[in-house]
Amino acid sequence: MPPPLKSPAAFHEQRRSLERARTEDYLKRKIRSRPERSELVRMHILEETSAEPSLQAKQLKLKRARLADDLNEKIAQRPGPMELVEKNILPVESSLKEAIIGEEDPAALRERQLKQNWAESLRASCTGCVNLG
Repeated sequence: MPPPLKSPAAFHEQRRSLERARTEDYLKRKIRSRPERSELVRMHILEETSAEPSLQAKQLKLKRARLADDLNEKIAQRPGPMELVEKNILPVESSLKEAIIGEEDPAALRERQLKQNWAESLRASCTGCVNLG
């Protein structure tokens, strides 16, 4: 046990010294128990690279630039909305599809013709009927 302190300055100095020693011990323990480089690579904390540490940032920047270029190239090659509608990948209403493509979907054409035929036959059978609306 340390001898009794006679002045507040000595007390403050001893306290600071103890805190510094505690911090030093804590850091030494952490350094001794820190994971190996291979473990940090496995945990994706470090990149697996053979480049010098001074070049690793530039290497990462180059990798990101290449990924961005590849992505932009793939986006430029993807089909547009018109092609997706034509291939029935992008769903749209048949009337809108007809306007977009310029030709009517066969199923929609049959449905429209059936409705027209039904309406005409109804009108023909009801020539003397009262029109309600």
